[in-house]
Amino acid sequence: MLCLGRQPLDQSNASRFFGDGVAYLKLNMDEVAALPERMKELSWSSDSATVFFHFAWRGQERLADGSFADQLDNAIHAAEAVRIAKMLGCARFVNAGTLEETLIESFLQAARDEPYRSGQTNYALAKLAARDMCKMVAYLEKIDYVHTRLSVPLAPDLSRGTYIASTLKKIVRGEKYEAPKNEQLFDIVLTDDVARAYFLIGQKGRNKADYFIGTSKPATLKQYFAQFKQLVHGAPIQLDKPISDHRARFFDTQALHQDTGFVASTGFQDIIQSVSLA
Repeated sequence: MLCLGRQPLDQSNASRFFGDGVAYLKLNMDEVAALPERMKELSWSSDSATVFFHFAWRGQERLADGSFADQLDNAIHAAEAVRIAKMLGCARFVNAGTLEETLIESFLQAARDEPYRSGQTNYALAKLAARDMCKMVAYLEKIDYVHTRLSVPLAPDLSRGTYIASTLKKIVRGEKYEAPKNEQLFDIVLTDDVARAYFLIGQKGRNKADYFIGTSKPATLKQYFAQFKQLVHGAPIQLDKPISDHRARFFDTQALHQDTGFVASTGFQDIIQSVSLA
């Protein structure tokens, strides 16, 4: 396995992050065209069973910030990576997208008069552009292309300092938190399940498929936090009625399950155990 990243890592740290026997190469995505030559330096080669997983994305300071031009650069680099994957002889290119692109695409298809209201508009548009650019390049280069989307991937130990992770930590510690008023739906899936899903997609993913990786049980953050609080205190969870409106289709995992057999198997109980043991 070969991993690419922006940060310089020696072999010891590469093994700690990615496992023993994994080669690591520092390579910015704007340099992805140099990958074939850089691979020769490592004496690492791909074959007809190799899958190229593309997760690279960056904003100015965070993943989703910056101007549209900043965000669009990511889409250009992603499309170039498809071409390079074909050049290297990879069998499949798996691209990581976001639920935000689904939301803005649905809005655009509805042709509404009002503006799209989101703090991540540039990010969502660039992600949507990346998907379509990658699909086109994959078609022209004759390489299988699989698209994936995520809502909220979350580490079981809450090690990443997002708003959701920090709020769940407050709940575990018994601290007060302000319940969010946002009625947007999210699907929180733990990173252990995300890794397993991508492993299965690499093996069994269908060409031109578009998979949503999640639990297929969306809820608002307010509902998630309330359920988590109930679990922390050992109370039986009071589940809300399943989402039955048009938004539910955005979180459908049926295609992923049908093609790969994936079902999310970790949840809030695993977070509580991980944080308690930390």
